[in-house]
Amino acid sequence: MSELASERYTDRIATGPLILVQEVLNTRAAGKPALDDLLSTPDAATSWLAGALDEWSRRTGTEAPAIDVDESGLVRLQQLRASLQMTVSGTVRDAPVRSAPKGVSGVLEVRIDADGVFSLTPRGKDVGWAVAAVLNEITNARLTGTWRRLKMCHNRVCSVAFYDGTNPNNGVWHDVRICGNAVNLRASRQRRAAARA
Repeated sequence: MSELASERYTDRIATGPLILVQEVLNTRAAGKPALDDLLSTPDAATSWLAGALDEWSRRTGTEAPAIDVDESGLVRLQQLRASLQMTVSGTVRDAPVRSAPKGVSGVLEVRIDADGVFSLTPRGKDVGWAVAAVLNEITNARLTGTWRRLKMCHNRVCSVAFYDGTNPNNGVWHDVRICGNAVNLRASRQRRAAARA
């Protein structure tokens, strides 16, 4: 298995199928020094998506198709990422104009089998299938209450997506040592400077 986009930044990885959503969010360039944007070219996106779907398939027991990302699929993935950033944090980071948040949709097949088992299955070709799978995982996470645990780091320079598995679910930093200490120290210095002025 190749390294996941999220593993480049954090060990706070979603425990279930929500990993696919976290993966989309963490494809962006971040960190010091900034790591590559995994949605910068169709080839980079194809390679990243293969690894992300492999992990998602392993966790869900659902087979995912092999997807070759073309130029229009790349733009669609960039738009999905920007829309997810807006949904999770209320802001969009580093979005090219062509991939500004827009309505993103996917097709899901609703089914009930002979045993009475209900399911939603992603449909579509290529990137459309992946978008549908991501939107399905968001729907499932909202229904199960895990959606509120997917967060973006409050350090505006960072904004890495992380999964808050803590009991109080009150984490705001993807890593308190990296982002929390720096932001808190900066705020403390500003307060001291203001008090001296």
